[in-house]
Amino acid sequence: MTFSNALHQPSIFELARTGNCQALSYWINSFLAPQGMYVHISPTRSRSLQVLIDFQKPRRKEQCVGLRERVVRFICYRLWMLNSESIDDVRIIGRFSKDLSILWHQTVRIVTPANSERLRGLSRAAVANSAKFRAMRSVFLSGSAVTGFVLGYWTFYYTLSSIWTAPSVATEAGVSGLEQAATLDHLPTGNGAADGPLRSQFTRATALLAPTQEPPALSTIPDAFKGQIIRKVELASTEKVIALTFDDGPWPDSTVQMLDILRRYDVKATFFMVGLHLQEHPDLAKRVAADGHAIGNHSMNHRIDVVDAATAAKEVNDQAQLIYDVTGVKTMLFRPPGGFLDTGFSSYAQTQGYTVLMWSVDSQDYYGSVPLLIDNVLTNAQPGGIVLMHDGGGDRSATLQALPQIITALKQQGYRFVTVPELLAMKAKETEAAQ
Repeated sequence: MTFSNALHQPSIFELARTGNCQALSYWINSFLAPQGMYVHISPTRSRSLQVLIDFQKPRRKEQCVGLRERVVRFICYRLWMLNSESIDDVRIIGRFSKDLSILWHQTVRIVTPANSERLRGLSRAAVANSAKFRAMRSVFLSGSAVTGFVLGYWTFYYTLSSIWTAPSVATEAGVSGLEQAATLDHLPTGNGAADGPLRSQFTRATALLAPTQEPPALSTIPDAFKGQIIRKVELASTEKVIALTFDDGPWPDSTVQMLDILRRYDVKATFFMVGLHLQEHPDLAKRVAADGHAIGNHSMNHRIDVVDAATAAKEVNDQAQLIYDVTGVKTMLFRPPGGFLDTGFSSYAQTQGYTVLMWSVDSQDYYGSVPLLIDNVLTNAQPGGIVLMHDGGGDRSATLQALPQIITALKQQGYRFVTVPELLAMKAKETEAAQ
């Protein structure tokens, strides 16, 4: 017996996955229209969309602008869920419906398992073209440099013949200094804490020269920060420290690779884990703790809808118990799913003495390309900052490519990487010393 598909009617979700703008608009509006936002989606070019958002309920312009981050994250997350080969770049525009004035706009790239290989191919092609351009430019500049050198040399020779050897001495000294700087830039820099035989000889030697103190326990949070919402830590000292945080793990492959990168560069970070994933990959969580990273609570099931107090309590408490059972860590750090502070999770966590940790730097690695991700972090990095990245929840190839470059660039700028508990302990120590 055979069956015909002639009468099959594709669902809205199936049509949206093909890039059908009418289906996409209908699907997104089913979520946002009850909130007073009307969305119209239209194509701009192949695999590129424009998402026009009209804020229709009576709101002040300031409120509409304030909703930008949340709305952008929501739309990008929904588009990422489609796992569509037909959607790459998205331009999101927010308008105030009363006068249709543009309040803000943002362009993002949606990277999914379905399109990641093709996007990587485009990225490699762009790099190759860029390399050809740099080669041609270097040839041109080399020719100009040779001509300038010859003219400059003879002028210098006839004018200052008595000291014609001085430039060679200076050049040799300059090359030596550059070689030394290049060597030091590629050596791992540590905070002096012992972390086993894998630490390089250079780091061990440095640790002997500078007195250090043991980092605070993974679960230790100063009393001043209990029940508080933290986005950034303002330090009185001039030391440049920054905290990397990773959400939505542990995740097969990507969490392992990120731990390898962090170990290679001698960096400690903070991982906010989801219970659903922790249950599936307990060994990854154990390695996070064994490598000396801090662990935070990111709820049991990563729900982003508004919940009642009993549900919030169960989500937070069950995950806290699971983290302790698997890793032995009693964490008092909590990050609300999606970063939403009004869903019931944060208010419950605060009543239990958790430090609710947000961020000051959003890498946007959930839907950004590698160059955009790197630029987001480096442009917004400040001493005492907290960087949001992800080790789980989907394809993290862009984050894995960007992470070594981010670490290297920030180290060259003089930054030292700390865990969130270390960052809070530094602030508490400063406050105590000032009293």
